[in-house]
Formats: sequence, structure tokens, C-alpha cells
Amino acid sequence: MSRRRRRMYAIVAVLVIVVIVAAWTRLQDGGASVGSSPTASDSTGLQGRGPSKLLAFSVTGAPNALLAVVGIGGGQPPAGLVLPPGMTVIVPGQGETPTEQVQALPGDSMRISLSNAVGVWVPHYAVMNLNGFGDTIDRIGGLTVNLPDVYTVGGSVLGPGRTHMSGNQVVTFLYEKAEDTALRWSSVLQAFLKAAPAVPRSDLVETDDAAAVAAVLGAASGAEVQVAPTKVVGATAIIPAQPDFDELVGRLFGTPIPVRAFVQNGSGIPGIGEAVARDLLPQGFRIVLTGNAESFNHDTTLITAIGADHLDDANRARSALGVGAVRVSQVPSGLADVTIVVGRDFKG
Repeated sequence: MSRRRRRMYAIVAVLVIVVIVAAWTRLQDGGASVGSSPTASDSTGLQGRGPSKLLAFSVTGAPNALLAVVGIGGGQPPAGLVLPPGMTVIVPGQGETPTEQVQALPGDSMRISLSNAVGVWVPHYAVMNLNGFGDTIDRIGGLTVNLPDVYTVGGSVLGPGRTHMSGNQVVTFLYEKAEDTALRWSSVLQAFLKAAPAVPRSDLVETDDAAAVAAVLGAASGAEVQVAPTKVVGATAIIPAQPDFDELVGRLFGTPIPVRAFVQNGSGIPGIGEAVARDLLPQGFRIVLTGNAESFNHDTTLITAIGADHLDDANRARSALGVGAVRVSQVPSGLADVTIVVGRDFKG
């Protein structure tokens, strides 16, 4: 065998060994390819943790909104997130809406709105009225609430610190139209969850699954309850403070940063925004903007990835909706990662 041929065989052998070692390293690393961009889960340090079982919880009947998302499981400690009164959220199909109007929606629409606000699908919802909430509290012997300040409630001076409150005192405390309603509600909710109350179906004004609601509330004892961070824009509008808002949601519930979607109605069918949200949100999307397309003559739903980096997201949106054509645009929007013009092919 010539020296040149032996040298060629030696080079080939070295290359084969390099390929084998690289393949083995890739398998050991879970199949991640070199130079791959981090996923949303990677970027928030949530790799390997699943999302919690989530509940949209609403107590109606007060001047200010009393809304929260409660989560258990998924490798996470129990947690609750209060959405402050007056905070503006994007309601799919309706646009910018304050939390008081979100709370006035039917339970299922309220759940979809809260899911979009927190950027993760919330499978269950429960609605109680304030007086019924007080009755439930009385039935379990009251609550020990860690009050953040001194309050006059029904002629009694309560707080600060750990204070036993009756159901009627809690109702009076939460009914007052106060600037610190979010703190009041978070302190009461934390005490309510700690008590792990058994909430029968008769205590609920509206729910999708009373057994699931009871399971979440019963397992949320010791939950950390936080108030969602907000900021004021235009001197009047209260909106989520990003990225702090999404980072807090991820820490509490073990969920990744959602993909931002701009959804336009190109079919003219009423209520299409909520129907689209019901399909998109469970797949890791948040609708950041909604509106009507320039015309209602779109036969085919058009899904546009804003940059090639979001092509997989666009294809996932098509799979979720079950219809549509996918394309890529290199023109940055600054608002969304994927834009969707809903056509007549989407039946909801």
C-alpha cells in the first residue's frame, strides 16, 4: 500500500472518530445542537419544570376588581398572582380592557382574558360573589390575615400584622374603594388559601369544573401570593411592567415567556378573536394586539413569522388553528413575533 493511500485512510479514520465523539456528546446533552438558540424555557431558567395547574379566581361585587390566578403542582410550590384593579389587559377580540370590565365578563371569557394577561393557558375558573365569599370564610371560622397596615373596619381598628377577621369584616375590608385594594386582596387571598377551605359547588356563582376548583384551592395552602407589577403610561393607563411581569409569572408558576401574536379579523365573523385565543393560548402564545384587517375578504388565514427565527412559532400557530398559510417577513414589527390575519377558512 502506498504511503499516500495509508495517509488518506488515516485521515478518514480520524474523521470517523470525531463524528462518533460529537454524536455521543450530543446524546449526552439531550440532543441539543451546537449553536442552537435558547428556547423561552431556557431563557427564564425554567428548563425541566412543568407549568402549574392553574385556576382563574374571581370575587365579584366590590367596586374594584378582585382577580387572581392560583397555581399548584408542576414541581412548583403553591402560588397566587393578583391582577391589580384598573390594570389594562388585552382581551382577545375586544382589545385594551381594565380588570374591572374583565371581571364583568362571563366566567369562560374572564378565564381566557386572564390566560392572555399572564401569558399561559389557565384551564379552570371559579367565580364567587363577595357576600358568598364572606359566608365561606365564616363557615371555616374566619381568617387570620397578615394586614399590611392599620385599618378601621366596621368600627374596629385592625392590624397591622396577623389579625383574625370574620367573614363580614373581610367583606367590608374588600368592599371599600381603596388605593391599596391589590394589597388588601393579596393578604386576604393568602390567608384564604392557607386555610385550604372546602369550597362546594353551591358556593360558586360560576365554574367550569367544581371538583377541579376545589382540588386547586384545597391544595394551595401556604401559597405565596404576589401582586403583579405594573407601570403607568400616558399619566392614566396602568399596564403590566415588562419584563418584570413575565419573569414573576415564570417564577411563580414555572411557565416560559409567551410568543407574542398580533391577530386581525379578516373574515368579519363576530367573536373570532376569542375563538382564536382559545386555540392559540394553550400553545404558548399571548395576543398582544387585536383588530380588524383592512378588509373582510380573506378566504385563507395568513400567518406571518416576523423573521426566520419565528418560523417554528408560525407553524405551531397554524397547527393550533388547523388552517392557514405560513410565510416569513423580514420587516420587524416591534410588537409581535407572529401576525395572523384570520380568514373564512377558520371556523373556530
